[in-house]
Formats: sequence, C-alpha cells, structure tokens
Amino acid sequence: MSQENVEIVRRAYEAFNRGGIDACIREGLWSPEVVWDVTPSGIPGLGTYRGREEVKRFFEEDWFSTFPFEEWEVKLEEVIDAGDRVIGMSRQHGRGASSGAMAELELAQVSTLRDGQIVRIDNYLDRAKALEAAGLRE
Repeated sequence: MSQENVEIVRRAYEAFNRGGIDACIREGLWSPEVVWDVTPSGIPGLGTYRGREEVKRFFEEDWFSTFPFEEWEVKLEEVIDAGDRVIGMSRQHGRGASSGAMAELELAQVSTLRDGQIVRIDNYLDRAKALEAAGLRE
C-alpha cells in the first residue's frame, strides 16, 4: 500500500502542474473531503481549508489573486514514504504577472492518504517539522 500512496502523491504533483487544482479533482486524486492546512507553514493570514470546493476557492480567490503569477511550476524533488503519509519535498517557482520578477518557494507537504485518495495535505516551510509531523526524523 505504501508504494501505491507514493505513486498517488507523484501523480497529484504531475496533475497540478498540468491543470492545477481542477486536474487533481478531475483525476480523483483528492478526496471530496480533502483538508488543505497551511497553518503549519506559519504564513500569516493562511488557514485550514476543507473540501475540494473550499480548497479550490482558496487557490483562486486568495493565493493566486494575492500572488498573481504568469507561470507557476512545482518541481517535486523528493518523495518520502511514511506509510499512510507521504512527504513531498518541492521547489516551486514562477514569474510575477505584473512585475516579471521570479519567485521561488521550498515547500514540504505531508499528504495523508486513505482508500487511494489524498484526504489531507499539511504544508510546511521547514523540512524537519514536516518529517516530525509524519513521525520521522532526519
């Protein structure tokens, strides 16, 4: 089951790069009750979003309207298997829509899976905290 979870998470990153949140939903990779929690990142003003529609609304109305990018790509650099949890270490980068400035973000996402779908994604800016949350250590 563990390897299957790793593959589901890989497919979710690929789907996001192809078609954003809609692709993750359309391909059935996210549970209808998915929880997207940004609070572990410590980014002010961001919270916990529940259900596909609320997560989608967060990205469309909050994230990408606050940080409008002409292009945005997520490069999955490492996947760590932790059983029903999978940690995706990614480097995200994009070009600002109005400024043209390049931006980059390193993110550790702990995905929890159940019955072949991602049911929760916790977002961290700190690798060690993500590993600890998944019950692992460096």
